[in-house]
Amino acid sequence: MKKHGWCLLLVALMLSLGALPMRAESSDIMKKDVLVVGTEATYPPFEYRNEKNEIVGYDIDVVRAIARHMGKEVEILDMAFDGLIPSLMTKKVDLVAAGMTNTAERRKRVDFSDVYYEIENAFVVRNDDSSIATLDDLKGKTATVQIGTAQDTFITGTGLPKEIKRFQKNDDALMEILLGRGDFSVLNLTVANAFLRNNKLFGEYLKIGFRNFIHKQGEGIALGVPKGNDDFLKALNDAIALMKENGEFNELKKKYHMD
Repeated sequence: MKKHGWCLLLVALMLSLGALPMRAESSDIMKKDVLVVGTEATYPPFEYRNEKNEIVGYDIDVVRAIARHMGKEVEILDMAFDGLIPSLMTKKVDLVAAGMTNTAERRKRVDFSDVYYEIENAFVVRNDDSSIATLDDLKGKTATVQIGTAQDTFITGTGLPKEIKRFQKNDDALMEILLGRGDFSVLNLTVANAFLRNNKLFGEYLKIGFRNFIHKQGEGIALGVPKGNDDFLKALNDAIALMKENGEFNELKKKYHMD
C-alpha cells in the first residue's frame, strides 16, 4: 500500500476509536431550533421581571432579535449570576445574556461574542454622605457588590475597602447601603440609574458618589458561549454586526432608557 493509503487508513482507525478530537458541540447548537439562554433577572434594565412576572429587558430583546436573525427561538432560564458560567461549561445553557462583561478571567473558561454594550460603573452612596468622591476615598470603607460580577473582581483587586459584603442581587447590595450597613455599592452605571429612577426608596435616599471606567480596553457586555463553538459564535457576531448597522441596537437603547 502506498504511503498516502496508510495515512488514510490510520486516520479512519483513529476516528473510529475516538482518538481525534471532534467539534460536534458547535454543529449541535446550530442545529437546534430553540436556544436555551441563561440570565439573572434582577439587573434592570438589562434583565428583570415585569408586573406579569415575565423576564424582559435590553439583553432579552437583544438575544431574541439575534435568534430571529438566525431563524431560531429562545428559552430563557433565570438563575443565580455566579451559576451562569458553570451552566455554560456543563452545557445546561447554550449562551448567557446577563449584562456580563467579557473579562480575561472569564475568557479562560468560556468564549464571548463581540461587545454590544460599553459600560461605565457607578459607586452608590447615601444622599447625606459626601466622603466618597474618588477611588482613594474607598480606603477603609465597607463595600457591597453582587457576587461574581466584574465589579466584585474590581473592588476586590483594589484592596481598598476594609470589608466587602457580597450579595446574590444588586438590590440587596443597595439596600445594605440604605440601611447604613455599608458605605458604598459598586455596580453598572446603567443599572444604578435604573434602580435610582424606578425604586422610590433608592431614589430618595441614595445617590451616585462618582463613576469611572474600571474595565480594560475591549472589555464590555457580551454574550457568553461554551468554548469550541466557532460557527455558532460567528453566527452570533454576524447578527450583532447587522443589528449595529441597521440601528436595532439604538432603538433598543431608546426603549430601555439606557444611560
